Amino acid sequence: MSNIGDVIRTLREEKGVTAKDLAARIGLSASQMSRLERGQRRVNSEVLARIARALEAQPSEFFEEVDSSTIRPLASSAATPLRCAIGKILRSARRQKHWTVEDFARKTSTSRAFCISVEEGRRSGFETDFIRKACRLLGLQVVDLLASVEEDLDVSEIVSAHKNSPPSLPDGESPPGIPLIASELTAYPEELDERGVPAGAVEDWLRLPGIDPNRSFALRVAGDSMAGAGAERFLPGDVVVFSLDKQVSSGDLALVRTSWESQKGPDRSRTVFCRFFADDPEAIRLQFLRSEVPPYILPTSEVERTWGMVLHLRPPTRPG
Repeated sequence: MSNIGDVIRTLREEKGVTAKDLAARIGLSASQMSRLERGQRRVNSEVLARIARALEAQPSEFFEEVDSSTIRPLASSAATPLRCAIGKILRSARRQKHWTVEDFARKTSTSRAFCISVEEGRRSGFETDFIRKACRLLGLQVVDLLASVEEDLDVSEIVSAHKNSPPSLPDGESPPGIPLIASELTAYPEELDERGVPAGAVEDWLRLPGIDPNRSFALRVAGDSMAGAGAERFLPGDVVVFSLDKQVSSGDLALVRTSWESQKGPDRSRTVFCRFFADDPEAIRLQFLRSEVPPYILPTSEVERTWGMVLHLRPPTRPG
């Protein structure tokens, strides 16, 4: 079977379109397009649809003798109402116990982002033993959970819940605030959406005066690499807001997306929160505030994207 990337590259070349031009048309970076065509990045059906439109091709042309494991289905599916109902019930039971999402994640031995994705209906939790463990901790019998889901699967209620869920908004509707994005698998999101914003579960919407919610996003600080000494320190769980428009200068605090080309294996991408230094035209230094953490020094070409920090928020119970 062919890799979907091979098929995309063949069709692109037949149409006389360069990889760079195609990437620009569908909202991906050149390096993302390269990884996609080499089979190092899975592609969902939404991206395939954009590629088909850009190449004026029929979607069926992508699926002739293609290995379907390289195609990632969209999160929204026929199972979405069921997942939303399960998530709603688990969230309600968690709140009745006065547990935070952090408490729930710790007790189920999962991540905060995983729990959020289940509660938002982005995943069912059945792919691991999460549901069994969660039911036991919350005092729910699985059969009771299923009975509650059946009662909750009222069509009008599900449509309303799905329409108002944080990750997506109806076309033309303004966001209720700045999206606080949680990554499920890595410290910070490594994939980008079509607007060039890091992609992940939307944990909450932040309403912050003077910051355009259409041109900004927020993340929670992960790890302690930015827990420096003195007043300038970022502790795990702190919220940092970034702007899509702020020009990042040498010495600024920023979120930086990098891509390393390795001769020993596939390209690697990583997104880090750090202090950005343009030491010379050919090299970039990504410096962390914690002195024990060594900096990253990369060729300028391997820095794909930067977002400047505009605000640092600490939990009210934390000093400083």
